[in-house]
Amino acid sequence: MKKYHKYSMLGLKALQRAAVKVAEDAKKNNYKIPVWQNGKIEFVVPEIITNHTGSPDNKVERI
Repeated sequence: MKKYHKYSMLGLKALQRAAVKVAEDAKKNNYKIPVWQNGKIEFVVPEIITNHTGSPDNKVERI
């Protein structure tokens, strides 16, 4: 049984790459980005995460 569709995983990876680039740009230029924290939207300057390992559910069945 398939757990995820191939195109949904490709889309997820593309969104993650885009989010990292936006966070890096915001950090370099001291921009604030909206982030959901404590049940509301807060605007913060992000910290750059350099050692992202992925989600624990990273084992995906391929088609």
